[in-house]
Amino acid sequence: MGTVNHSEDLLTRIQDLERQVRELRRRTLFNAAVSSGGIEVRTPDGPAVMRAGETVVGSETAYGVSMFRLDGSVQARFFDTANGNGYWALFDEAGNITFSEDTVSGQGIARPYLGAPWMPYTEVLTPPIAITSATFVTTHRTHFPKQQPRVRCLLLCDSDAATTGEVILTDGGTQIGPTVTVEAAANAYAYLDAPVGGAHMDMKFLDLQVRRTGGAGNVRVAPAWIGGLQS
Repeated sequence: MGTVNHSEDLLTRIQDLERQVRELRRRTLFNAAVSSGGIEVRTPDGPAVMRAGETVVGSETAYGVSMFRLDGSVQARFFDTANGNGYWALFDEAGNITFSEDTVSGQGIARPYLGAPWMPYTEVLTPPIAITSATFVTTHRTHFPKQQPRVRCLLLCDSDAATTGEVILTDGGTQIGPTVTVEAAANAYAYLDAPVGGAHMDMKFLDLQVRRTGGAGNVRVAPAWIGGLQS
């Protein structure tokens, strides 16, 4: 009966494994450059879910990345062209742009359109709610679902001669943000930035409170705008 050489058999297997590892390393895409055309990521069934490189947008050749839904509709697009007509955008299932940058100006967003409030000009000249109390009185309340961690308020602060006051923003009766001082004989705008507690999409109820701190006249404050603010 012959003798089996286990050591040679083991050595052969180790060498074979090393060969397979070297082959796998050669097949791995560590660095690559695509100067024309592009690459696609497809599902096992075939539809492309991502395309990077050269593509056609409208009538122009573009370079960038496009993301697709399984039905083939565009979900997101990030690209540029030789003429500088590129942009990034998010699309709904009907193909409408729901969020995009403004490439013409090079600043800010193109969509969605954001509204801005109006206020009667008579209220700019003289806000309608007059406060004489030495303790804080709630004059306005805002309701909104929390999406940003902070808010910014634009306040129109007005006061009679020799009369001063203060304005605060409260959340559930607790002051958030700094105290805004209303100077004597004022009619000016002031910003009030404040952190907003709670979880994402919690419905918030914030109160604007005003008090008179000096003099015998009236203090008037009107909120001109409030919006979410990043950290």
